[in-house]
Amino acid sequence: MKDRQNRPSSGQISCCKTSLMTSVILSVLVSFGCTDAATMSSPSDAPVPADVGEPQMPVVARLPVSLNSVMVAMVNQAADPIWVAAWRNPQSDADWRALQRRAVQLELAGTLLTVPGTGPLDEDWTRHPDWQKWSVRLRDAGADARSAVQARDIAQIAVAGDVIVEICEGCHYDFKLALPTAGEFGALSPTARDIETP
Repeated sequence: MKDRQNRPSSGQISCCKTSLMTSVILSVLVSFGCTDAATMSSPSDAPVPADVGEPQMPVVARLPVSLNSVMVAMVNQAADPIWVAAWRNPQSDADWRALQRRAVQLELAGTLLTVPGTGPLDEDWTRHPDWQKWSVRLRDAGADARSAVQARDIAQIAVAGDVIVEICEGCHYDFKLALPTAGEFGALSPTARDIETP
């Protein structure tokens, strides 16, 4: 009689089974990515987003290299082939793809130059409105060069090359007249011999 009183009723057993099955199903759904913890919590437990506007992109406070390194390793390397292409035209699909990558590289480099790096003058440069102006112009010139390369338009590539030279010379005149590359990576700029027809 005593054992029968302590034994759970059929209703209690059914409730426990239902609860157990619910837990198992939810665990399986979570394991297979069908739902997540946020959808299982009650409305009162759900976190309230702090900002329901546009998602915020992470801000890069400082580059891991100097801006001089960006200019020599990226800008110089990308700008020279675009400039040379007006005289020594790409001959194959591989040449055009390589030139398109250079144009994208130049576009990205212009964006990177708006962020200070590890160089001793980088903070001063990037705070200066003229530096920002030259950097944005370089980015836009890279985008124009990319469009010209995609269209395989030699005339527009020549125009883009001239604009790139103007931007580079103008920025160097304003900020780096005496230190074109600061001795990094050796001499990279093309000479007249580089664009002579073989």
